[in-house]
Amino acid sequence: MVFEKVTVTKAANIYYEGKVQSRTILLADGSRKTLGVYLPGEYEFSSQEKEVVEMTRGEVEVLFPGDRGWSRVRAGESYTAEPGRVFKVRCREIAEYVCDYIAG
Repeated sequence: MVFEKVTVTKAANIYYEGKVQSRTILLADGSRKTLGVYLPGEYEFSSQEKEVVEMTRGEVEVLFPGDRGWSRVRAGESYTAEPGRVFKVRCREIAEYVCDYIAG
């Protein structure tokens, strides 16, 4: 996956004492994405807008409210977080992702 003609923000988005980090990129068409890394652990996030998260390396498990159990998401697969939802992510290995923010 290659992104061309982008603007990258200097400051990283850092969560959970550095165990989750991402960089924001702005594409020429006005869309926004983050390129990120999860270190092993379990995390809770709140989505402000629709997010489609594509795993590019490793795998994670995600849990959304109402789910009966954790769902595994491997490299090449994605999960979607709807706006205003709290969800959990856990991983046992270093995992990388691209998060696409979908304007509503």
